[in-house]
Amino acid sequence: MNADPRTPLSEKRRAFLKRFRLLAAPSMIMGGGATYGYSSLIERHRVTVDHHDVRLALGSRAPAKFRAVSLTDFHFDPLFEEEYLAEVVRRTNALKPDIIMLTGDYISSTSRRFEEFGQVVAGFQSACGVFACLGNHDHWHQPSRIQNILVKQGIDVLVNRHTRVPCAGGEVVLTGLQSVWGGRPNWAVASQGLKPDDRTLMLVHEPDYASHLAGEKQIVFQASGHTHGGQIRLPGIGALRLPSWGVKFQAGFYDVDNIKLYVNRGIGTIQYHVRFMCPPEIACFDVVNTDVV
Repeated sequence: MNADPRTPLSEKRRAFLKRFRLLAAPSMIMGGGATYGYSSLIERHRVTVDHHDVRLALGSRAPAKFRAVSLTDFHFDPLFEEEYLAEVVRRTNALKPDIIMLTGDYISSTSRRFEEFGQVVAGFQSACGVFACLGNHDHWHQPSRIQNILVKQGIDVLVNRHTRVPCAGGEVVLTGLQSVWGGRPNWAVASQGLKPDDRTLMLVHEPDYASHLAGEKQIVFQASGHTHGGQIRLPGIGALRLPSWGVKFQAGFYDVDNIKLYVNRGIGTIQYHVRFMCPPEIACFDVVNTDVV
């Protein structure tokens, strides 16, 4: 996710933000900031573990069942909250995942202390490995350094390529693309070497790219982040602001032609370090392969 530039706001949202600036913001500044305090100090760290049962046609070589966990949008700087990150790692490990999928934006604007991030996420534990793609912020700020530190910690960073993961008595095919906004995603390159009957799980930071991948029959699932779910959501309004490539698909599940897309609300925040009605998320998928079950 990025704060600027943003896609144009709808008139409904624009009117709300104008009223908010005129009425609500002054009350917060003058001491009526209970909502702000909750959003910045409580909900921002109130990570939910969202469990989902997912049925996918993954082919005869894939396992009958496995557990995959996705996390995204850590935005380690500028707050450098190592204890919060360590708690996220602990709660992820408690799920006993077969596969962990990380979908980008590990930083906001600097990789200066990224070794510290790497040391914490080195604690991820999964039966079959940890896999990642990069987000737009990662591509904008020393992507090679970020990738190298992740790889040093045992995380397989998929940059326009796929990999075969022995898992739960079968083989899961994972593919990762570069960021749409910050890099050059290339499915043609990433899919080289796939067998005709392979079916893959796709890691790509920006969810709206699913519309471009729709119709590629070998892609059955896409894990994305980028939107943070909007960070602030209001009844009847929804997300107040959303980034480019994160407007069509805001949070949760979507069916995009043959692709089942999941948009994770993310772990961190950017620009305004608040969340309201949009807590951070660890997404846990119990996958059933319908081709063998």
